[in-house]
Amino acid sequence: MLSQADALLKPLRIKSMVIRNRVMSTSHAPGYGVDGKPQERYQLYHAEKAKGGIGLTMFGGSSSVELDSPATPWSQIAVSDDSVIPYFRQFAERVHGHGARLMIQLTHMGRRTRWDTDAWLPVIAPSVRREPASRSIPKEMEPEDISRVVRAFGAAARRCREGGLDGLEISGAHGHLLDQFWSPSVNHRHDAYGGSLEHRMRFGIEVLSAIREATGDDYVVGMRMSGDELLKGGLTQDDCIAIAEAYAGRGLIDFVNVIGGQARDEMAHAVSLPNMAFPVAPFLGLASAIKRAVDIPVFHAQRITDLATAARAVAEGHIDMVAMTRAHIADPHLVHKLAEGREDDIRQCVGAGYCIDRIYVGGDALCLQNAATGREATMPHDIPPAEVSRRVVIVGAGVAGLEAARVCAL
Repeated sequence: MLSQADALLKPLRIKSMVIRNRVMSTSHAPGYGVDGKPQERYQLYHAEKAKGGIGLTMFGGSSSVELDSPATPWSQIAVSDDSVIPYFRQFAERVHGHGARLMIQLTHMGRRTRWDTDAWLPVIAPSVRREPASRSIPKEMEPEDISRVVRAFGAAARRCREGGLDGLEISGAHGHLLDQFWSPSVNHRHDAYGGSLEHRMRFGIEVLSAIREATGDDYVVGMRMSGDELLKGGLTQDDCIAIAEAYAGRGLIDFVNVIGGQARDEMAHAVSLPNMAFPVAPFLGLASAIKRAVDIPVFHAQRITDLATAARAVAEGHIDMVAMTRAHIADPHLVHKLAEGREDDIRQCVGAGYCIDRIYVGGDALCLQNAATGREATMPHDIPPAEVSRRVVIVGAGVAGLEAARVCAL
């Protein structure tokens, strides 16, 4: 049986890119974007994970490729014009300086956004079906809308490559435009983009083809998708396996990043972002099923909070990269602690959901257990020793008192 370190610390090659280990952080939306750009706070947050030994960190969950998918509602990244390229270059330099790889997630939110922000453009989708979470009623996309969005994905991908990012993934998960086309619960079209699963896959094929044309065959391109929408009338597990096989078989993607469920309403969110009420790795089987069907690396995230579970998932061949995203919010140095044999020093994510809860009420992601997360510019994760030793009395044993005692002891 492989040890945790043996399983997780071996490199992974995708094309010419080598990732130094099998631990990653998936793209997510911490709410740190400023004016649609990943500025210093955003960069330092991910650079800390690179400093802590992570192999791959992905940023920009819901990074917008077009104006009718606004970045403002989520304090997200807009990749819709070239002004973002210098920020990407600075970001990549920071992360590469600590030996990690950096990727972005590109998306168009389709109906899962708002019209009354940024450019005040109509929300679009494959069909006129109200979106429960945003309550938006979209305009059905016309052929010119489809062509425009496909071109926008290609242009955004070019900006990622010119910005020095190691690769990108497109989002076909969480109810974004790509999986809105896939899912029969949303797509009620009767043209070449609707009806059979083959037709519903057409939009994604055109998007990925445009990305390939813009970046070249040597650039790493992946896709995040559900392994089963877990929704009556939605994509089944067999549907999702067929989609992964089709896209991988065409050479359009170099990896697939698998989750369980989708995110169109409160209950779906609770399932796709499992909290402490769920067992660990509740949807690993969905990723494992796709792993058996494709010949490209498979990534997976969803409540993998401890190294034993992460190592088992990789060692038994269920997945190739294990995502410990919220685990890195709690402790961005967990990989170095594993390598140094200090597993008992890791702050383990307990699935409290404080980070997620803040985002969905318009705040930024902060951690219940780690006050330094998101505050890297002013608060170190590694406490330096004091020059002079002092005796300190802490008055009060609440959260603040206990944190003060911990920092003073260090």
